[in-house]
Amino acid sequence: MDAAISVADEQGIGSLSMRMLAKTLGFGVMSLYNHVKDKDDLLDGMVNTVAAEIELPDGQATWKDGLRACMISAYRVMLSHRWLSSVWGRSPGPSKNGYHEVILRLMREAKFPEELACRGFHALTMHVTGFALQVMEMPFSNKAEFVALGNKSLNELDELEFPYLREHIHFHLEGKDQRSDFKYMLDLILDGLERDFADARKRITR
Repeated sequence: MDAAISVADEQGIGSLSMRMLAKTLGFGVMSLYNHVKDKDDLLDGMVNTVAAEIELPDGQATWKDGLRACMISAYRVMLSHRWLSSVWGRSPGPSKNGYHEVILRLMREAKFPEELACRGFHALTMHVTGFALQVMEMPFSNKAEFVALGNKSLNELDELEFPYLREHIHFHLEGKDQRSDFKYMLDLILDGLERDFADARKRITR
């Protein structure tokens, strides 16, 4: 699994094949089938192995602080393995199940209603994988390419028809976006959950 993860990290998940992995390990390709059934089984194992890198909160954290720390750790893991978000939806294993269990446990043991915990779970996990996938698919890999793309867009956008879109591009080109968009949006989700949780508790006590 470690060797397959290294290949995917260095060359991309599309470059990984059973034959390449066997060559990397110095074995014949048929030897791999003593350990995995096929490439799908290999990918499932890779996802589960990397999921173990997510730092899970201890039992002392509040639901909100615990979820925030967990989501930030998951996002960092996604960024450190740039292929991960594209295959994250594969069959879960023990590590991935453990990550998901902690998210739900933090909310349910804080007395979140089942429906709100379910909605919160999907909002949080989709934010992590969706944001990571969007970052991975950005059509630039460095600042120079980013600036070139921004200027190209400005040249193609009419000032009268798209004034606010141009303003938005200038905002990024001028380096005004100092805040982490991932954390900002994560806090919006958590604040919304906190509000809905408070409303649910009020309804219960009436």
